[in-house]
Amino acid sequence: MTDKLEKQIKKLDNGFQISVVPLAGYNQVYGVAMANFGSVDTRKKDGVLPSGIAHFIEHKLFAKPDYDVSEKFAKYGANSNAYTSYTKTAYLFQTLENPYDNLEVLLDLIQNPYFTDKNVASERGIIDQEIQMYLDMPEFVLDERILGQLYPNDPISEDIAGSTQSLQTINRANLLQTYQENYRPDNMNLVLVGDVDFEKVESIVENSNFHTLETPIEKTFNDFEPIGQGGQDEMDISQARAAYGIRIDTDLTGAELVEKQFEMNMVMETLIGESSENYQEMSKLDLIDDSFSYNVVAENNYCFIIVSGSTNDPDKFQDYLRNHLSFENFKNVLTDDKFERIKRDAIGAYLFAQNSPEAIANQMAELYFYDVDYLQLIHMIDSIHKENLLEISEKFLRDDNRTYYNLIPSGK
Repeated sequence: MTDKLEKQIKKLDNGFQISVVPLAGYNQVYGVAMANFGSVDTRKKDGVLPSGIAHFIEHKLFAKPDYDVSEKFAKYGANSNAYTSYTKTAYLFQTLENPYDNLEVLLDLIQNPYFTDKNVASERGIIDQEIQMYLDMPEFVLDERILGQLYPNDPISEDIAGSTQSLQTINRANLLQTYQENYRPDNMNLVLVGDVDFEKVESIVENSNFHTLETPIEKTFNDFEPIGQGGQDEMDISQARAAYGIRIDTDLTGAELVEKQFEMNMVMETLIGESSENYQEMSKLDLIDDSFSYNVVAENNYCFIIVSGSTNDPDKFQDYLRNHLSFENFKNVLTDDKFERIKRDAIGAYLFAQNSPEAIANQMAELYFYDVDYLQLIHMIDSIHKENLLEISEKFLRDDNRTYYNLIPSGK
């Protein structure tokens, strides 16, 4: 598939962009509509939105007055889903048949909200149950706690779904206004990957209707508080879990930010990827198991790394990372051969992902908001040099932007 990928695009007069990657003869069609609005987008010039409102909208857009959206997708042979991240909300379907019917369902899903006092009230209980369920999951709790250390009192440290308290302040009126302000055609895009006709897709979208406010929303961000010193808490778990966090404050946006994410990923893969000496040594010391992982997040206004996993000794886990995730250590291990291998691995992962319509669509929709062409990412990766990794690692592998959090089994 990777040798034949092409993209057809059209930006409508209202600012909504359609992107189609045609795959002639390919059975599956994957579609995603994405809004540039997520859980952290709670601050406005005229006030603050309740935490969890982006996720609440995601849930309630599936409500329609006379039919069930999921059942309608199923009627046309599609699986459907949606998700809310820190900065985006996405609605998607995948199907082997009836792609145009499913596209119409997708557009109706995102364009025609049906918020009533009754269905909003019932949804509070459903989402609160979801929140309570996640509070019993140690990996979720740990992620939230380490984000609270990296970004104290910031929306990113709150549950994407909100809290029991914030749910009570979400109502039909603020849901509708928030929807109209953020689900604007110029704040969204659509990507379809599969054997579809672009002109037919274009016609369907142009004949659909967006119901939004005329005045665009202006996002605001507060200055971040200093990074927390770290912490520890007990939980009813059989084995401790530990998280090590690094915050990188940057004003980079767009393509520059995306490139830095690739560079930081390559730095972390060199230092603690499965083939690294540090990974092997931590395994031999019984400090990590198969749950060990790292995650590099680079979003507008947010850039951080979380390293986490189950461990038999959280204190030694943290000490090891503090001692080995350093610029001096990185400089010593980054040989020319290792750099070339890490770079080839990054290119290989990109090419492998192009065999998945789902990966293509989701990444293309996300990168649209950073003005980056997904199909040209290989050139961005290929342009990265060893000196770039040394430069970025010296900036973020520092003692003053690190923190930690441990979850310890109760009674130990």
